[in-house]
Amino acid sequence: MIRFLKAGSIPWLLAHEVRLGWRGMDGKQGEKKEGLSAGKAMLILLIGLALLGLVGGGVGLAFLVSEFPLTASPMAALIATGAMGAILTLMLTHAINASVQALYQRGDLDLLMSSPLKPRVVLTVRLIAIAVVAGLLYYILITPFVLAAWALGQPHWLALYGLIAGLTLIATTLSLGVTMGLFALIGPRRTRVAAQVTAGFVGAAAFLASQIYNFTRPRDDEEGASALAELFQSWAASDAFQDGGWGTWVLRAVLGEPLPLILFLAAGLIVFAVTTTALARRFAENAAAAVGDRAGSKPRRVADRAFAAGLTRVMVQKELRLLARDPQLLSQVLLRLLYLLPLGFILFRNAQSGVGVAFGAGAVVIMAGQLAGSFSWITISAEDSPELLRSAPVQQGRVDRAKLYAALIPAMSLTAVALAGLAVIAPLASVVVLIGCLAASASAGLINIWRQKPAQRRDFQKSRKGSLLVGLAEFLVGALWAAATGLAVAGQIWALLPAALAVGFTLMLRRSPEKIAAAAALS
Repeated sequence: MIRFLKAGSIPWLLAHEVRLGWRGMDGKQGEKKEGLSAGKAMLILLIGLALLGLVGGGVGLAFLVSEFPLTASPMAALIATGAMGAILTLMLTHAINASVQALYQRGDLDLLMSSPLKPRVVLTVRLIAIAVVAGLLYYILITPFVLAAWALGQPHWLALYGLIAGLTLIATTLSLGVTMGLFALIGPRRTRVAAQVTAGFVGAAAFLASQIYNFTRPRDDEEGASALAELFQSWAASDAFQDGGWGTWVLRAVLGEPLPLILFLAAGLIVFAVTTTALARRFAENAAAAVGDRAGSKPRRVADRAFAAGLTRVMVQKELRLLARDPQLLSQVLLRLLYLLPLGFILFRNAQSGVGVAFGAGAVVIMAGQLAGSFSWITISAEDSPELLRSAPVQQGRVDRAKLYAALIPAMSLTAVALAGLAVIAPLASVVVLIGCLAASASAGLINIWRQKPAQRRDFQKSRKGSLLVGLAEFLVGALWAAATGLAVAGQIWALLPAALAVGFTLMLRRSPEKIAAAAALS
């Protein structure tokens, strides 16, 4: 479509920004690859299956709401307002990362600023592109349901399109404020990492908030309503969610009332327009500072360190230091631990249940495998001078083993925290879980060794996404080890079956050292 637009025009620039934003969602950062690889084919297959499930679920939900129409009530208003807040939070996490990439990381602002376009136009176009990309996923999710509900005689659900548009404008505006605030406080170099960490913690906070019910619900042997249910009932009984209250405006917009929907859209447009106009000058100044910062920096002087004795110790210490200097990776690891807090809380609440301990054991094994996969992917594939290591008078297997040890040390150290908590509940089960964690971590590390794609570390900083095939294999093998561990904790002999499958799938991905070296030379 972009070829039919006049080059240099605002619509042409907007179409170009949307294309780059969509391409950036896949982590390619502007690079273009020809051909259909196995990873892309698997991705297309998964997307097709997901779309089929999405259409089926949307049509089924449309039939459900046609049989049981949504009516105005204080509890419905409370749920609608809470859902809007949750969607806004998720949009904000994506918009913050997209803002950093589009505003300060892409590297083309110096060209745009030297063009006849005004900074306000450049900022507006980029923010519109961010809003389009941020809202596109939600439009895809709701379209099957909305169209089916419309066909079944409930056209008021079309108002969801307007609500999503307003939310994307508000989320994009907030993301711009967060990005520029971070830029002013910590400078351009640290803004990218800080923004991604902030977005991650916002997403983790939303996830933990969604698990409040599990924190507050009664035990299985207790009766009565949960504290959260009582709190919701008290909120619904307040004046805000009664007829005419401010808390009913979202529900009224969903039900198709024009005034709340128009006011919601108008508020988003006004905030968006005022923000872009007011921050245009600051945006131009920050863009110039970002370009100047990328031009070069003074090398830091560090203290001399004594070499460790032995190749393995040298490699392990080097990789551990590099991992410690990667705050983005550390933040992602911390977020994964935060995501396990609800599971740990539920596990301790139901410590007497054997089923609960078995499920908790499987979750700990999955966590260990995922942590080992993340660390080993960085240590094995991220190398600033892979050709130097290949030409060194040492066997590549020793280098890979040393890097694998460096990846397993932090992974198992963090897993030990969960194992210690599990040992308090079920000491014998914790021994079985330890074996499962070691097996899952070793499998993830071996998969990354056999399927490594060496690249410079700065390329990994641009995109944290690895091979889709490796990611799927790690998840599948980790799930099989988790199933085997859970069944073993439950005392089932069937635990041998998923364990054997995990070993088999891992060995299927094995490549000889010659093939690994050939693949590394081509990467």
